[in-house]
Amino acid sequence: MGKKKRKHYAIEKLPSDVKEAVDEMIKADFTYKEIVDYIKSTGNSVSKSAVQRYASNLMETLQTLRMTQENFKAIMEETERYKNVDFTEPLTRLLCSQLLNSINTLPEEQLQSTNIETLVKNTVALTKAVAYKKNIDIKNNSILENGAEQFQSMLYDVMADCY
Repeated sequence: MGKKKRKHYAIEKLPSDVKEAVDEMIKADFTYKEIVDYIKSTGNSVSKSAVQRYASNLMETLQTLRMTQENFKAIMEETERYKNVDFTEPLTRLLCSQLLNSINTLPEEQLQSTNIETLVKNTVALTKAVAYKKNIDIKNNSILENGAEQFQSMLYDVMADCY
């Protein structure tokens, strides 16, 4: 994929303790003016629009993180409820869904500048991972069935010897 330009926010240039305080103020719903006033009180200067841009990005990032955590929590709850379910299957499906969604939402110009070779390699790697997992599942089932058949055969032999 094409290089994503990193956004540079004036707030990121602030001392780390001030930036952390600003992050907490944003999360606590302080007004942009209150945040600008706080920053000025530390001897730094940032515009209200800079705070707004930074806050919008921070809240979007936090929302995405919350959604990801909720999805993962739901997957883990399902795997806890059904002990025989392997959670790699739903995780792989979730990854595939997010990959397709990302491709579908790419703007046309970004899609054209996307390195298709890298995209194909990543898709093939994901497909190989799914195929490898299914192959392991088949081998495990075969071993389990084989062991069950041997146990059944031994049980019948023991029962035959008893009579």
